[in-house]
Amino acid sequence: MDRILNIATYAIGFMIFFNGILWLIDPVNSANQLGMPILTGAGLSTQIGDFSSFFLVVGGFTLVGAYTKQKHWFYAPIALLSLAAVSRITAYLIHNADLSTDKIFAELLISAFLSIIVWRS
Repeated sequence: MDRILNIATYAIGFMIFFNGILWLIDPVNSANQLGMPILTGAGLSTQIGDFSSFFLVVGGFTLVGAYTKQKHWFYAPIALLSLAAVSRITAYLIHNADLSTDKIFAELLISAFLSIIVWRS
């Protein structure tokens, strides 16, 4: 079972890290995948910088945690993903944004999975 969890952790880490790379090399497609328009000027700089760093940190820290088997590497990805879900719900409740249940579900599912990895360590 530990081997399966380790493989799943690597897979999650690589997929998320790859999304960060895609934000750097193909931001138009990356934005479309998230249902948002690509911005211009300073907005584009912020969009690429914020999204690429989010995915690179979450994916990178997950990969380092999977490789080193040290649970503290998973705390940042858990926090970032959980707060992203909370922020999406806040955007829906306060700012009339669409409720992105698919993204919220994915963020909470990955956070829960990584929390289980931490708990088992």
